[in-house]
Amino acid sequence: MRLYRVTAGQEGSRGLPDFLNSHYVSCGLPGLGDLGLVGRSELQAKLRQAHGLDGRELERRLEEHWNFAHALEDGDYVVAGDGERLYLGDLGDYYYLEEFDNAEERSGHRRGVTWLRRLERGQLHPELAAFLGEDGETGLFGRSVAREELERLLSPPSAAEGSPLVDEATLREALDVLKAALRSDDPERRERAAAAIVRAATLRV
Repeated sequence: MRLYRVTAGQEGSRGLPDFLNSHYVSCGLPGLGDLGLVGRSELQAKLRQAHGLDGRELERRLEEHWNFAHALEDGDYVVAGDGERLYLGDLGDYYYLEEFDNAEERSGHRRGVTWLRRLERGQLHPELAAFLGEDGETGLFGRSVAREELERLLSPPSAAEGSPLVDEATLREALDVLKAALRSDDPERRERAAAAIVRAATLRV
């Protein structure tokens, strides 16, 4: 399943209270019509004509609209927040409401949501917290997640996950041994020590 994020407002049809009470999320620019009826190239042309978009901004907005209407599927998850509160929901299908597709409401493009629970920002896994803190009104998590991994992301790291197997002092001592081996008279020993140091440096980047 995919994990999606939406930044909501404080009020109105794009506000978190209306999202929660009416069980939907919305994103996208007005004046484009039903996104479910257009292909990618046609959507690109609509964004260019209706809003004068071009270049990187056009590509960003195209991806945003296409993901919302086409890439997401029934059963994917969404996290919606307004800067203070966060809620997790189960996404439904895309639908279009023409009466809300205007510059005032800006919420004609919608997906139904079954809200599951409120989230505490300080209790999330750092990987999920970083995703929710990214710029932009919407975003897709970088990979698909199984239900078990979603539960992991919704919780802080366990002690076992967050604790290194070897303490920093021991690592420094081991590195000193490898550095000493670099000065050995044995060429093969110097080569093995150098390779070990390079591997260790790569893993810590």
